[in-house]
Amino acid sequence: MEIEFKLSCTPEIANRLSRQLTRLTGAPPHRLQLKNTYFDTPNQDLRANGAALRIRRQGPLSLQTVKCVGQTSGGMSSRPEWETPYTGHFDFSQISDSAVKALLETLARLPGYRATLTTDFNRSIWEWKPDTDTCIELMLDRGHIRAGGKEEPICELELELVKGDPAQLIALVAQLGTLAPLFPAPLSKAARGSQLLSGKRKIEVTDMSLSGSTGDAFTRLAQDNLDQISINLPANRHDFKAENLHQVRVGLRRLRALLQLFKPRLEKHWLKHAEQGARHHMQAIAAARAYHVLIDSLILPALPSETLQTLHTTLVTHSEHAFAQARAHLLSASFSEWLLQVSLTLPRALASRKQTSQAWGKVAPTLLNKQIATYAKRIKATRHEPEALHVLRKQGKHLRYQLNACGSRDRQLIKSLARLQETLGAFNDLYSAGDILEPLAQQSSALHKAVRHLGERQLANHQTMLDSILLQKKAVQANLPVRKGKGS
Repeated sequence: MEIEFKLSCTPEIANRLSRQLTRLTGAPPHRLQLKNTYFDTPNQDLRANGAALRIRRQGPLSLQTVKCVGQTSGGMSSRPEWETPYTGHFDFSQISDSAVKALLETLARLPGYRATLTTDFNRSIWEWKPDTDTCIELMLDRGHIRAGGKEEPICELELELVKGDPAQLIALVAQLGTLAPLFPAPLSKAARGSQLLSGKRKIEVTDMSLSGSTGDAFTRLAQDNLDQISINLPANRHDFKAENLHQVRVGLRRLRALLQLFKPRLEKHWLKHAEQGARHHMQAIAAARAYHVLIDSLILPALPSETLQTLHTTLVTHSEHAFAQARAHLLSASFSEWLLQVSLTLPRALASRKQTSQAWGKVAPTLLNKQIATYAKRIKATRHEPEALHVLRKQGKHLRYQLNACGSRDRQLIKSLARLQETLGAFNDLYSAGDILEPLAQQSSALHKAVRHLGERQLANHQTMLDSILLQKKAVQANLPVRKGKGS
C-alpha cells in the first residue's frame, strides 16, 4: 500500500525548495530521468474502473506498474500498487487482488491496450530519516505530461512514507508548507493526462446520501470543496483562466456554506481559522471576477456601439490588472498556508468523537432545518433594495449548497431557489457594475458618455428584474417547508 502526499508549486519555488530540502535532509539529492507511458483501452475502461497501467523506463530498466484508486484526501493518498519488471509484454500474474487481475487480463484480450499518455520528467530524490523508525522519500518532479496532442508542465513534490507513522508524513508536509508556497495537488499525473484527453476540467461534486456517520459526511463534503479549490489553482493549472478563478470562488463559497451548516458541531478554533480565511481569500480575488462579469454580461452584448468601444478597452485593461492580482494572491504564501493547514487539520475539525460518530441521516435534517428557518425569516423581511437583495442572494447560495450537502430531494424548492438566485445574481451584477463604472465616468467625457449610454440601455432591464424577483420570492416562500414550534 502506497501512502503519499502530493504538493504543487511554481518553477521558481521549486528551485528554492530544492536547496531547502538539501539542508533539511543533510544530503544532496539523487537524480533520475523518468519516462512513463500509460496504457488504457480505446474506451478508457481502466480509468473508468479506477485503475492505471504504466510502463516506466529508467535508464536501461523498464518497470510495469498497476495502481488502483484507494483513499484520497486532498494531496494525501493511500492506494494499492503492484510493480514488476517489464520484459516486453504485460504480465499480471503477480497482482494479489483477484478482481483487479481479472479486469486487467480481460481487457488485455478485448479490446486490448494502447498508449494514451506519456510523462517525461526529471526527479530529484531526498530521504528524510528523523529517527530509526521513520523514512520518508521526497521527490521533486519537473517535466511535462503529453496526451491527445496537448501538453502540461509538471512541477510537484511527492512525499512517500517508506516506513513509519503517517502522522510523521503529515507533520513534514506542514513543516514544508511554512518554508515555501506549496499547494495540495489532488490529481495524479495519470489523472491530469486523462483530463487532457477528455477536456473535462471540473471536479465532480459528491452525490450525497444520508448513510454513514456525521464525521464521514463532513470530511467527504469539505474535501470536495478543498479539491475544487486546489485543482483550479494557477499552481495546478498552467493555463489558469477566468473559469478557473470562478471555480476557486465557488469552492470557497461552498466551503463557507458547509462551515455554516456544521457550525454547532465544529471545533471553535478550527472553524474560526477556516471561516475567516475563506472570507478573506474570496474578497482578495473578487475584483477580477467582477470585471469579467461586467464585460461579458453588460459590455460585450452592447457592442459594436462606437460609444462603448473606449469603455470596453479601458475595462479590459483594468480586468487584466485585477486578474493578475488575483492570480498572484492564489500563489501567495498566505493563501497556500491557509489552504494547506485547513486540509491537514480536517480530520480534527469536529468538536467531539461522539458527534463525529452520530448517524448523518439523523443529524442532517436537524442542521438543515435550522438553515431553512433562518432563510425563511430573511426572505420574508428582505426589502427591494440592492444591499438587502445582495445579502439574500448570498444566503440563498449557501442554502442551495446546504440542501445538496444534506442529500435533499425537494426538487420544487431547489428549482425555485435556483431561479431566484439567477435573477438576484443578474440584479447584483448591475449594481456591482455601478461601483466600477462610476469612478471611470469621472475620468473623461468619452467614458462619461459611454457609462451614461450603458445605464440608459439597462433601465428597462432593471425594472423587469425587480418584477421577476418579487414573483420568484413568492414561489420560493411557497416551497419552503412549514416549520412548527420554536424556530418557525
